Amino acid sequence: MLMHCQSVARAVKSAFTFADIPMGYYEISPAQALQSAVRIVKEGHMKAVKLEGDKNMAPTIKKISEAGIPVVAHIGLTPQRSNSLGGFKVQAKSAAGAVKLLQDALAVQEAGASMILIEAVPTEVAAMVTERLAVPTIGIGSGSGCSGQVLVQPDMTGNNPPGTFMPKFVKTYADVWGEAFRGIEAYKNEVKSRAFPSPEYTYPISKEALEEFQSVVDGVPLGQEK
Repeated sequence: MLMHCQSVARAVKSAFTFADIPMGYYEISPAQALQSAVRIVKEGHMKAVKLEGDKNMAPTIKKISEAGIPVVAHIGLTPQRSNSLGGFKVQAKSAAGAVKLLQDALAVQEAGASMILIEAVPTEVAAMVTERLAVPTIGIGSGSGCSGQVLVQPDMTGNNPPGTFMPKFVKTYADVWGEAFRGIEAYKNEVKSRAFPSPEYTYPISKEALEEFQSVVDGVPLGQEK
């Protein structure tokens, strides 16, 4: 994770970058979470950390934010905890579920979250929760009423093998996988036909140097094995 963080940090100039604390590195205790967060900011050069969880994660968020590290709280569908949610399912579809989402949002905000990511909840619920928060929300599969939006880059650019399952909320804006495959196929065909590499993709040698080398080569027996 730290290596990926460092790579991103080197590439950006002004973007607000943050990284997920991996599962298993923050659930044991708030102290463990703070240690992980410090490494992500100090060694990974991120500006904030993100962690999944409901209002039960409030003490952890409080511990990290009080140390001066911005926290992005992830509520709704939390992929790291999908097994406890019955799989990758839409959340807050019932009135009780929507109330719980609001309670979670208010609790993590009170604990010090600087931003809240809301995943896979009905549009109206996410919008109503957003209106009652003082911090911005980022929606993924939660409608246009959130403060901002996010999609996973390979999903939105179509950089997945054919047949890969895509959630309903994913809109694909390109066909990166297909274009890459077609490019590789064209390369293979040109190599087989010896159309590539053509002269514009090779390095020249002077006529004199080539003739001198030819005189040396002529004295070397041809290879027998291919």
